[in-house]
Amino acid sequence: MVPRMFVVACSGFPIAVSRYLNEFMAVEISDTELGIPGTGTIRRWQREAPDGFVFTVLAPAEIGASGFAEGGETDLALKNILSFSRKLSALALVFRVPEEVAYKRTVVTRAKAVLGGLPKAAPQAVLDAPHWTKAQVDKICEATGAVPARHALELAEAPSGSMAYLTLPGPAGHRSRYDEDSIDELAAICKRSTAKTTVCVFRNIDMEANAKRLVSLLDPDAEPA
Repeated sequence: MVPRMFVVACSGFPIAVSRYLNEFMAVEISDTELGIPGTGTIRRWQREAPDGFVFTVLAPAEIGASGFAEGGETDLALKNILSFSRKLSALALVFRVPEEVAYKRTVVTRAKAVLGGLPKAAPQAVLDAPHWTKAQVDKICEATGAVPARHALELAEAPSGSMAYLTLPGPAGHRSRYDEDSIDELAAICKRSTAKTTVCVFRNIDMEANAKRLVSLLDPDAEPA
């Protein structure tokens, strides 16, 4: 049986960085949507993070917002985020596509070029376009080797593949909280996952508490919060 790994993370640091790195084993770096942290910050994270800590990274917002436009600022943003991800040894690089970007031929063509053209040494590409249909996202991912981001509690089947990237944006948006029953359901979904690596990322206002509960359900030996 192939060993499975569960990764539970918050998007950004909801508490002081040093405390977060002491309490969790993964984080989705969200600052990178707006700017690339400096080398000093990277070194601090690497120095303070425990062995085995997992980083995933959000790609600069302008890449998805531009519909993966070619040239100029988009190319520079891609170059910079790949350099940052490499220095951080990130597990995944997440490309978020905002709701105003429609699924159309030109966007699909450019998305395939970007996602399929990443260097072999790049982190696993993740396509996060929740307003596109599952079939549309899957089509791009199948053509490029990217992994689709899925809303964790809206899955029709158990996660599978080399990586499952599950997002938790809040039951009614960012400012909403998941109740205990929802976290219990999420834990059950993770345990049914056959993916080699299952990543669960909380992006809601109560992400710290929700993530801690999920960790405790997936790892009974974890210290209580």
